[in-house]
Amino acid sequence: MQYRGTQLTTEQENNVLTIMAGNDHVIQAPPGSGKTFQLLATARKLPGHGLSISFNKQLAIEAGRKFASHVTCRTGHSLAFGAVGYKYKNRLLKLTGASLARNYDIGSAKGYHSAATKAYLILETIRQFCYSADEKFTLLHVPKLPTAVSPDALKALQNDIMLQARRIFYQMSLESSKIPITHDVYLKLWALSKPELHKDFILFDEYQDANPVISSVIKAQTNCQKIFVGDQFQQIYAWRGAVNAIANTQINRLYITRSFRFGQAIADMANTLITHYYPQDSLIYKPFFGNPDREAIVDNTGIYPADCIICRTNNGVIIETFAELTKSRKVFILGGVQQIISLIQGITQLKADNYSKHPELSLFRSYSDLIEYSESSFGGDLKALIRILDKHGSVKIINVLNQTEPYASQADVTITTAHKSKGLEWSIVKLADDYIIPFENKNPSPEETNILYVASTRALEILDISRCQAAQTNTMTSAKRINEKIIDAFRKSMQKETKGFKL
Repeated sequence: MQYRGTQLTTEQENNVLTIMAGNDHVIQAPPGSGKTFQLLATARKLPGHGLSISFNKQLAIEAGRKFASHVTCRTGHSLAFGAVGYKYKNRLLKLTGASLARNYDIGSAKGYHSAATKAYLILETIRQFCYSADEKFTLLHVPKLPTAVSPDALKALQNDIMLQARRIFYQMSLESSKIPITHDVYLKLWALSKPELHKDFILFDEYQDANPVISSVIKAQTNCQKIFVGDQFQQIYAWRGAVNAIANTQINRLYITRSFRFGQAIADMANTLITHYYPQDSLIYKPFFGNPDREAIVDNTGIYPADCIICRTNNGVIIETFAELTKSRKVFILGGVQQIISLIQGITQLKADNYSKHPELSLFRSYSDLIEYSESSFGGDLKALIRILDKHGSVKIINVLNQTEPYASQADVTITTAHKSKGLEWSIVKLADDYIIPFENKNPSPEETNILYVASTRALEILDISRCQAAQTNTMTSAKRINEKIIDAFRKSMQKETKGFKL
């Protein structure tokens, strides 16, 4: 079987033939495995009109250039905006807890640290509801509250937050309201309307990053074949409400087990990360293979000049930029620097004058408001930047950023985070030293493992792990021993608890 002159592998062809039978399937595909090519070849064989859902706008635009005209390419948010969201376009503004508490009725703040604290809890409850597939607010959407109160008082606080969140969400849903909303709000309103997409088949790319809300919309479509594609080990957006839909989908599973991006050495590294850091008793894993026609090196010496340095954090990006500029290497920061410079200037103005002209900061009335926001689940993107500014100062950071190149083609090295690197590739990739060994409270952390896995699989030829302790063989081996001890202790505890019971 061929697609546009390119021969499908036996595995790809078998997947197409299986899908043509008409059933729903999920395809587990490793990095660089040609899953887009698989989808394009599959779509050509499917009758009727199709819909391709992508995780972000850029992926949807790229898909639109590749798919045939009988397939519409969109994101979940663009579908929702076209149906519902356009009504709220003038209210898509950043909403802080402080501004919500100042301008809208959120009930009594008694029992809370401050009115702003209560407002943030309300906004987080709304966010969790919007991410979920649920039709009604429940206590499960309320974030964890301090337990230094009696059980009855805690239950009262939880109920208060849930009821206020329900009321504020209802006001947000009104077209006549003035309360700012997020994109997640109109997406949820669209989902609650139970939309019918009227397609013969739906292809959902990067499905591991899907929120339950959009996943539920797609799954609810009737008389429509659904194909979900992705890599459960590239799920790095749990903070956005993603719940690793690939791992949690209980439908027919197909596999692509060959990466065309890199050779076997890098594939071995990726497989080892998963098998050493994930708890084995809960792992459904089919190892994949590298490209036999490509050479690959996993380097522990650091002798190769990197084309790209991938960091875990923005703080790491700035530190690596300092280091590379000191070596007189030209640096390009993926995504550019103008937005971050403008934001730094806005934060500096807010700290000095208690106001900022920056659109993302205009609702803050003081620097302390910003700090409180950054400590909430909404402000994680600002927290790291504030920490960097406190350490180095805005003038020094801006001077460094201004020394970088505007285009990758003009630079010796690109520096980025693992999150921004997703979907991209470079010949020689170096992992920075700011990755966390993927264990939290002595338990394996899938999120940190996945971040390391994504970063490691961006390399085409050489993966430099000389400064990344989390990717070192001795660290992974030690982690595997800890992992096995945790699982063994869990099994023993279960045996003790179930002793005397018969099934």
